[in-house]
Amino acid sequence: MLPRYGTQKRTNRKARPMKDVSATPYAQRLLELHLPRYGEIPRIDLYMDQLVGFLEDTLAPLYQPDEKIITRSMVNNYVKQGVLAAATGKKYTRAHVAYLVVICTLKQKFSLSEINLLIRRQIATFDTGVAYDYYCDAFEAAVRALFGARPASPQGLASGDAPGDFERDLVLASTAAVAYTLHIKASVALIQEESAAGIGSQGVAGPA
Repeated sequence: MLPRYGTQKRTNRKARPMKDVSATPYAQRLLELHLPRYGEIPRIDLYMDQLVGFLEDTLAPLYQPDEKIITRSMVNNYVKQGVLAAATGKKYTRAHVAYLVVICTLKQKFSLSEINLLIRRQIATFDTGVAYDYYCDAFEAAVRALFGARPASPQGLASGDAPGDFERDLVLASTAAVAYTLHIKASVALIQEESAAGIGSQGVAGPA
């Protein structure tokens, strides 16, 4: 059981309460996030600059202003690491885009080697489009659960023994982990912002 927290420290000045993370502009952007489903990804193969631009536009709500979403060198590195297949004739297919959406979201929490294992396990069990769409559904649901007006835990695991249950649970667990990481980053950014403004520096709760 988690320890209980005591009353706030007494101070001579009345502390102003910090804003809730769900009320921040970042949270609002996340709530509007839509990862393109497999059928929504452009059917026309993309050149590198088009690929990078598409991913930057799509994933911008996930990232803080000072964070890099995707660059040409990142894409080339993913290919060198064996996480992403090389382009064919300098063009990237719908499957490349789907892989990169998953990589760019999971890298908030996991290493490239871990991401590679997670992706390979999914596509060994399900068709790429099916696995990708399920991932997008789970990711958006986890983010909305944590950043909504009434935050809640993301969907729990099925823990079943039917074919595909283990892989589905991997998706639910990994997307929840990323959502929690995003929530922590957003909370830290809020603390830094309000500390700089002299808000919420008093009245910090301590363990009982």
